[in-house]
Amino acid sequence: MRQAGEYPRRASAIRSAGIMVLGVWLALVPAPPARSGEPLRLTLEDAIAVALERGHELGMAEAAEEGARARVGQSRSAFLPAVSASASYTKLDEVPYMDVSQFGSMFPPLMVPSEYLVEQGYLDPSTLEGLAGDRGADKIYMGDDDIYSVGLTVTQPIFMGGALLSAKGAAAHGLRAAEYNTLRTEHETRYNVTQAYVMLVQTNAALGVMDDAVAQMQGHIKDLEVMYEEGMLLERDIMQARVEMSAIELDRNSARHGVRLAGAALAFRIGLEPGTQVEAIDTLDRPLAASGELSELLMTAMNERPDLMAMMESVGAADNLVGLARSEFFPQIVAMGSYNWDRPDRAYQPEFYDHWSVTIAAQMNVFDWGGRWNRVREANSTRLQAERGLELMESAVCLEVEQSWQSYDEALEAIDIAERGIEQARESFRVTRESFQSGIASNSDVLDASTALRTAEMNGVAALARLRLAEAGLDLAAGVVSE
Repeated sequence: MRQAGEYPRRASAIRSAGIMVLGVWLALVPAPPARSGEPLRLTLEDAIAVALERGHELGMAEAAEEGARARVGQSRSAFLPAVSASASYTKLDEVPYMDVSQFGSMFPPLMVPSEYLVEQGYLDPSTLEGLAGDRGADKIYMGDDDIYSVGLTVTQPIFMGGALLSAKGAAAHGLRAAEYNTLRTEHETRYNVTQAYVMLVQTNAALGVMDDAVAQMQGHIKDLEVMYEEGMLLERDIMQARVEMSAIELDRNSARHGVRLAGAALAFRIGLEPGTQVEAIDTLDRPLAASGELSELLMTAMNERPDLMAMMESVGAADNLVGLARSEFFPQIVAMGSYNWDRPDRAYQPEFYDHWSVTIAAQMNVFDWGGRWNRVREANSTRLQAERGLELMESAVCLEVEQSWQSYDEALEAIDIAERGIEQARESFRVTRESFQSGIASNSDVLDASTALRTAEMNGVAALARLRLAEAGLDLAAGVVSE
């Protein structure tokens, strides 16, 4: 009846299967009708497939899983060299210059060889203008007022004290935890849809019981009217039956509205538009197989339940966070290489020139007043909380499985009791009605027998619904999916 798989590898397979079922359903079933249109007829598997495709809770879990997958990618990229580019333009208010207004008077001997070079044509005469003191310019201009720079820098981590490995491990554990949480959300979605669907089926069955009760009472009233005309009973017997008929019709009216409310709840649960009318095709049937032994279910829950597996991954992530905090006690070593194109060039000419540099840098936090130690203590505390939380969750899962198993077992026993009650109530009503027709039993006896039969049939419907919900609850507690 159940199948327990290896959920880390089956998560995407289950989602794919659900989408395939939905695709077939969409191909065979028309679009959801409007408020006044025909009802949308669904099996339980149809309803689950729609919910898995449109459910908001599952969509949120899948979005969280995608975020965790992105964090894994980020942690991997930290091992690879990072390449950055830069470009800048600077506009100066004046071309850079050197003040040489006093240069000629401070170093007169320097002028003689310079003048000789001018005479020989080796030196531009304007060069000496700034060296002549008061006779010429007092500035030598260097470069340009437009400055450009373009560069590429490559940075490669060499040793980070294990920080990169710890971050990658924590991200990997986080991704697996997110995958398990998504799978758990799928299980919860299945259970919630099953609960809403079974409620709709139960209210439909209850309405059927009330329809039968109304038809039965109508037949009894006709018999009473014939007997009254023949003078075989008093008018108060007819009035008594009609009062009972009114009570049954009130119950049927409540059951009819209950069907509508249950249909609206199912439509909401599976993500259909408000006002969409939903009709359940499946009926409440007694299961053909038992639920299995409690010990087997406990073992399955310990090995397969997604939220428990997610908690285990959280412990692994917390352990990596401890390693990340400890990495601060080691030096961080990186290598950087740069290649730049700048203007003006080294000779202050308005031309681009290229140059490069290679740097190996090491940095280490030597003393921070105990900050590193306290961060390690905090990480250890987080890991301890995760470990204690895992132990608590394991105990809670065992309790939940045992409670669900007991509820399922109780529901099975209730089915047997309800079936015997229905059989006895039907026989009692048959005998009482025959006795009434023979003049042995009274009209009140027939009404009491009819009420007892109606109550027994309603108890049978409730018992079947309770069994179906108990079965779904046991699947949820054990972390398996019913076929």
